[in-house]
Amino acid sequence: MGLESYITDSSNHNKAHVVTHDDKDSKNALVVATHPLKTYENELRFFTSPIYGIDMNIGRTIDLTENVYNGGDNTYWTGSYVVAVKWDLTSTDQAHTGTRSVKANNPNINSSIQFLKSSDITLTNYNELSIWIYVTSDWEAGDNISIYGWDSGTGTKVGINASLGNYFNFSLYGVWQKIIIPLSDMNLTGETIDALRVQVISRGGAKSPIFYLDDIQILGLAGEPGAGTFTVKPELGTWIHVSRISISLADDVTGIVADGTMTGLSYNKLLGLNALSSGILYQRVENNKIIQTLVIRQLSDYLQFPTATINSAISDGTNTFVNLNSQYTEPIILKSENKDRLQITINDNLSELLLLRATVGTKLERR
Repeated sequence: MGLESYITDSSNHNKAHVVTHDDKDSKNALVVATHPLKTYENELRFFTSPIYGIDMNIGRTIDLTENVYNGGDNTYWTGSYVVAVKWDLTSTDQAHTGTRSVKANNPNINSSIQFLKSSDITLTNYNELSIWIYVTSDWEAGDNISIYGWDSGTGTKVGINASLGNYFNFSLYGVWQKIIIPLSDMNLTGETIDALRVQVISRGGAKSPIFYLDDIQILGLAGEPGAGTFTVKPELGTWIHVSRISISLADDVTGIVADGTMTGLSYNKLLGLNALSSGILYQRVENNKIIQTLVIRQLSDYLQFPTATINSAISDGTNTFVNLNSQYTEPIILKSENKDRLQITINDNLSELLLLRATVGTKLERR
C-alpha cells in the first residue's frame, strides 16, 4: 500500500488540490501556475563610438606612414629569418605591388621571420598596422599566424600577439586582401619597438597554410586611437542576449533597374561605393579574445550567410536606403564581467555614404 503524500506550501501550509474537468476524457490533475525564472527587458542598441556616436559613414585619413616591408622591392626595414623553415622573404610567385612578396609555404610551428628597423620607432602617433595578404590554400580555423612587436636590443617581445586570421576572411583564396590591425589590439599604443615578428603559433590541420604578405605598413590616422571602432557591450552588472543584427545604409544612387522590375543594387558594391579596400570589420569578443570575424567589402559579403536578408529597400529615384538583417541561430550572450562585446571597425573612407548605422535586437538581463 502506498503512502499518502501532499504538496504543501511551507509558509502557509496550503495544500495543492486534485481537480477533475467535466469532459469525458478528463483525468484527475493538479492545478499549477508557473512564473518565469528570469525577467528581461527588450532593448534596441546601436553600435556606438565615443567620437562619432552612432554614425559610421566616417572618413578616415592617413597622416603618417611607416613602410616596413614589401618583399624587398624597396629598402625599408630589413627582413630576416628567425626560424627559417619554409619562408621566402623575396618570393616572385605573387605580389600586391612590385614583383616580390613574403611567401609562407606551409611553415612549421614556431617558425618565424623578422622585419628590423635601423633605429627605434615610437608609436605614439600611429594607430594601426596594415598588411596585404594572399592565401593560396590550407588556411583552417585553428591556424594561428601571429604578428607582434619586438625589441632587438633586449631580445624581448613588446606588447602581445595579434592573430592575422582575426582580421580578414581567411577562407577566401586567390585574392589579395587588406588586413588592418589596431595597435591597441597588440598593446603597442605609445610603445617603442625596432622590429616586428611573424610566427606560426599553432595550426588547425596537418599543415599550416600557404600565403603571401606584402606592403606591410604602420599607419597614423587622423583622430583619436580607436575612433573608428563602434561597439555594443553590456553595462556593469548586466548581460545582454543578442538575437539579431541590422545594418542600415543609404547613398545617392537610383537603386532601380531601367524597367523597374527589381531593386537596382550590385552584388560587388556597397550601394554607390566600389568594393572597399579594407572593409567593414565585424568582430565578436569574449573574455577579451576575438572569436568571430566578418569583413564586409561589398553587399554579397553580408548576404551570402544563411539568415542574411535585405529587409527593406526603398528609393525615390535619387537616393536609395537599404536595411540588411541577420538573425543569430542561437542568441549571443554578452557578459559585462568578461568584457564581452560586439564591435565594428571602419578603416575606409565611407563619408560618401549618406547613412551607415548598425543596431542589434537584445534582451537585457540584470544580474
